[in-house]
Amino acid sequence: MGSIPYADALGTGVTFRVWAPNATSVAVRGPFNPGGWNNTSNFLVKEAGGLGLWSGDNTNARAGDTFQYKYYLNGNLWKRDPRGRKVVNSSDNTIIYDLNAFNWAGDTRLSVNASDLVIYEMHVGAFYDPTPGSGGPGKFADAITKLDHLTELGVNAVELMPVSEFAGDNSWGYNPADLYAVENTGYGGPDGMKNFVKAAHQRGLRVLLDVVHNHYGPSDLDLWTFDNGASPGIYFYTAANICCNQWGGRPNYSTEGVRSFIIGNFREWLDEYHVDGFRWDSVGAMRYYDPGHVNIPEADSLIQYINSTIIHSDHPGAISFAEDQSGGMNFDGEWNRSFGDTLIGEIVKGTDSSRDMAGLFNAMNVSGFFRVLYDESHDLVGNLNGTGAQRLPYRIQSTDPTGYYARKRSMLAAAVVLTTPGTPMLFMGQEMLETQQFGDGNPLHWSNKTNYAGVFQFYRDLIHLRRNLDGVSLGLTGPNITSHAVDDTAKVLAFHRWGAGANDQVMVVMNFSNKAITNYSVGGFPANGDWYVNLNSDWTTYGSDFENKGSGLVTVSGGNGQLTLGRYSVQILSRQALPQLDADGDGLLNGWEQAHFGNPTIAVATADNDLDGANNLQEQAADTDPNLATSVLKFTDIRVQSGHVVLNWKGGQAARQILKQASSLSGPWTAIYTNNPPTAVTNSITISLPASSPAFFRIAIAP
Repeated sequence: MGSIPYADALGTGVTFRVWAPNATSVAVRGPFNPGGWNNTSNFLVKEAGGLGLWSGDNTNARAGDTFQYKYYLNGNLWKRDPRGRKVVNSSDNTIIYDLNAFNWAGDTRLSVNASDLVIYEMHVGAFYDPTPGSGGPGKFADAITKLDHLTELGVNAVELMPVSEFAGDNSWGYNPADLYAVENTGYGGPDGMKNFVKAAHQRGLRVLLDVVHNHYGPSDLDLWTFDNGASPGIYFYTAANICCNQWGGRPNYSTEGVRSFIIGNFREWLDEYHVDGFRWDSVGAMRYYDPGHVNIPEADSLIQYINSTIIHSDHPGAISFAEDQSGGMNFDGEWNRSFGDTLIGEIVKGTDSSRDMAGLFNAMNVSGFFRVLYDESHDLVGNLNGTGAQRLPYRIQSTDPTGYYARKRSMLAAAVVLTTPGTPMLFMGQEMLETQQFGDGNPLHWSNKTNYAGVFQFYRDLIHLRRNLDGVSLGLTGPNITSHAVDDTAKVLAFHRWGAGANDQVMVVMNFSNKAITNYSVGGFPANGDWYVNLNSDWTTYGSDFENKGSGLVTVSGGNGQLTLGRYSVQILSRQALPQLDADGDGLLNGWEQAHFGNPTIAVATADNDLDGANNLQEQAADTDPNLATSVLKFTDIRVQSGHVVLNWKGGQAARQILKQASSLSGPWTAIYTNNPPTAVTNSITISLPASSPAFFRIAIAP
C-alpha cells in the first residue's frame, strides 16, 4: 500500500495503491505526469475482490523530494496518501519515498529485558535545540549528538514521544495527521528518524515509540472525509458517542480497511524503522466510550492481535507498554500514574510530620516489572496540562527549585523510583535538574549538566546500581521487595530487594525528614557481616552543601545494623563493595584493597607489607604490588640523546609524582618536576643534561 518504487526487468516506475471503497474514480496527480498536476490521465484501476482497493503503475514517477503527488478522487477531491511515508508537511503533498534506500548495514533490533530496562522519555524537538531562537524545534540529527549523554547516564532505552507528521513544526505529537509519515520539516523526516534509531542501537540504546491510535488529528487530517468528501469518512466511526473522544475522531476498529491500516502502521515502525517497542497512548480511549464506559470489542481484538502476533510473535524481543487500561490485552507493562501521584504527593508536602510512610510503601509494595514507574513524565510536567504540571524540584520549592531542599527531595524521589520493583522511567532533563516546565518550544538547558554535575552523578550512580552494571547490586534487578522499617515517627523506610539470584540482597534505607538520624537500628538484614554503602545521597560528591552523614560500612549482627542517615537521603547497601569507593575511609579504594588483600577493609593504609619502603597508600598511588618487594615505582626506560635524557616511568593516577635530580647518589636531591593527579599510567619527560657533571634521577610519591 502507498507509493512503492520498482526497478526490474519489466521497467522502472512507481506502483500506487490505496484503499477507497466509496470512490467512483481515483487518479494520481503530480509533476511526473505528462500534463503535470492537472492531467486527467493516470487513473488507478479498482481491484477485484470487493475490498475497495485501487492500484496502478506510473513509469514516469520516481522516488525523491521533487516527486510529489496527491490522489484525485471522484473528479473533485484532493487527498494525501494515507500510507505515504513522507510528506512535504501536513497541509501539502505526499512525497514518493524509497523504502529500501536507507543503509541499515550493521543495525539490529535490540531485545528488551524487563529486569534490566531503564527508560528515558524524550521529546525530539525539545531534547536538544542548538538554535532555540529560530522558533523551530530540534531535529533527530541534533538529538543524535547528545546520545552519548544517555549512555554515560546508564539508561538503555529511549521512549520517543509521537513522531508521526503533525500540524505545524512544534507539537507534543499527540495530534497525528499522517500516521505513516515522520514529522518532516520539524524533525527531519524518515531518514532523520532512521539515522537516530541506528545511532541509538550503536550505543546499546533501545528505541521505543509512543503511538496514537485512540484518535487522529483533528487538524490537517486528510483521512477525514477521505474517499467521498462526506463527514467523517471511511476511517472513523459515525455513530454518536463512539464516534469520537475529547481529542478527535476515533478510528473505526470494526472495518478491515482501518484494522489493516493500524496493523500496517505497527509493522512499518518495526520493519522499516527497526524500533524495539511501543508505548500506546490512552488505550482506554480505544477500548471504551462514554457515557457509560462502554466497551468496544473490535478495539480489544485488534489490540490483542497486534500485541500477541505483530509485536511478540513476529518480532521476538520487542516490547509493548500501555498508558492505561492494559488488562487482558497482552501488554508487557503499563504506566503507573497512581504511583507517581502518591510519590509526588508525599515528597512535596511542606511539613515532615504529614508524610505518610505507610501509604508510600503501600504504593511501592508490588512485585515484578509490569509497572512503569516515574516521578516526572510529559503529562506531569508539561505546559498543556496547566500551571500545576511542573518539574518536581519546582513543585518542592518554587521559590528556590535548585536549592538544597529541592535537590535533596527530588533526588530522594528518584531513588524511590529506581529502587522499587518495576520498570523505571525518567523524563528528559530531570537527571540534570531541569526546572523549566516542559513544552514543545522549551528546549532543555544543557548547561545544567555542568552547573549541577553532582545531581547528574547521582542519577548516573543510581542507574548503574539499578542495572547492576558494576556487579554489586543484583538484588535491584530482582522482582521482590520486603519492608524492614516503615517508621512514621522517624519518617524512615528500610526494605530489601531480592529475587534475581543467589546472594543478591540489596538493602535500601531512606530518611524522609529534615533531621539527620544517628545510630538508627534496622532489623531484618538477610545476612550478618559487613554491608557496604554503595550509594549515599548525602555525599558531598552529589552536592557541595550536602553533609556526608553516614559511614561506608555497616556491620550487621543478629540481623541488626546501625546507620547514620543524612537529611532527606537514601543509602543503598549490599554485600559487595563498589571498587571505586572506600568503605572503611582509610584512603585505600575497595577494588585495590580487594584485589591485593582479598577484602576491601582488611589492609592498613600506613603499613609496608612487603618492606620495600613504600606504605600501602603509596603503593596504591604508584600502582605497584603491596605484597611484592620487587614491584616498585621505577623508571621503565632511560634514553640519552643529543644532550638530553628521556625518562619513562609507570605511575598511578591518585597521587603526586615528584621527579628529583642530584649530581651524586648521596644528594642533595632537588625536585625538578611534579606530576599532579590525575596522571597517565605511563609517563615520559625529556630533561637537559648538565654539561660536565653526572646526573641522577629518582621518583618520589606524595599522597
